[in-house]
Amino acid sequence: MHAKQTRIDPATAAVNSLIDTVPSQQVRDRAWGYVTLGYGHGEGWWREFCLGLKLAGYDDVLSIEHEDLLLTPEEGVCRSANLLRTAMV
Repeated sequence: MHAKQTRIDPATAAVNSLIDTVPSQQVRDRAWGYVTLGYGHGEGWWREFCLGLKLAGYDDVLSIEHEDLLLTPEEGVCRSANLLRTAMV
């Protein structure tokens, strides 16, 4: 299971739609972008997600995918792992 997250900027999305043609590196100008876990949905959402996986019988790896351009890979993965540790059942 992949643990990955996006953040949508409602104002930009309302003008440009979610079919974004702005380069990924122009984070401020995009309607959406990949973010570190917790910066799109909060801890409560991730707690419900992990609970849903558990209730469905999933008991395996959550693979963190880091594509957040605003944090270093080390910082993003650490923050994501810490969030998942508190959210897991």
